[in-house]
Amino acid sequence: MKAIFLRAMLLWCGLLPPLVGAQSSHEPFPLAGDWDGVLAAQGSVHHVAFHMSTTPEGKMTVLMDDNDLKITGIPPIGGSFDGSHLMLRFTYWKPNSSGDYEAKVATYEATVNASNSEMSGVWTQEGTFPLNLKRVTWEAKVPKPAPPTAFDGDWTGVEYEARGITIHFFLHIRNTEDGLMVLLDCPDEKFKGALASKVAYDEATRAISITIGQSIFAGKMSADGKALETSMTEPGFHFLIHFDRLEPIKTEPN
Repeated sequence: MKAIFLRAMLLWCGLLPPLVGAQSSHEPFPLAGDWDGVLAAQGSVHHVAFHMSTTPEGKMTVLMDDNDLKITGIPPIGGSFDGSHLMLRFTYWKPNSSGDYEAKVATYEATVNASNSEMSGVWTQEGTFPLNLKRVTWEAKVPKPAPPTAFDGDWTGVEYEARGITIHFFLHIRNTEDGLMVLLDCPDEKFKGALASKVAYDEATRAISITIGQSIFAGKMSADGKALETSMTEPGFHFLIHFDRLEPIKTEPN
């Protein structure tokens, strides 16, 4: 059965680890900015964009758009950059003989030119396909902290699926000058720091909506601020997930 190409890159994705050779001063990721390219694969043409940046902690972030499928903000599950070679890994879902979906890994590997303006690479997913990217902007966006909102903090929740399967999630919500930054961890699926591409909230009504890939967590915070009741939806799936606020970790003075 043919794999669902790109469209099925749903929730299971992540923030990249610290850069190989990253400086302690948290210098911007040298590839930070926007990159455009065209991927021709499996009889389809995809105009894609990569948006690369740096977190305040010095980690690189990547979000991928597929303009033809109208999918935005797909984060990879990991990758590396050694100064000339970029490698990114993404998850997609493929139906097996039983009709269940299994997670598979697609990769993008590219060599970056000396001026960091172009990269030549290949996308590997049910085959290998050329994907060359050109840099269209050189802006490195490093979000600066802002006063916390009512949602700021760390949250833990559990998704209950069929056949007794439980999936544990952790939300890390921090306010920045550019708005709320939300990272999602899922130890059961072995990813950490999936970056939300869109966050909307209203402190007056305690409502919040978080988009990660094609998955949307939407719900309300309790009146005492200790719980989030959310509905997580993605194409073909819908789950109710209750999140509890985690107590801040107290550090002892030296």
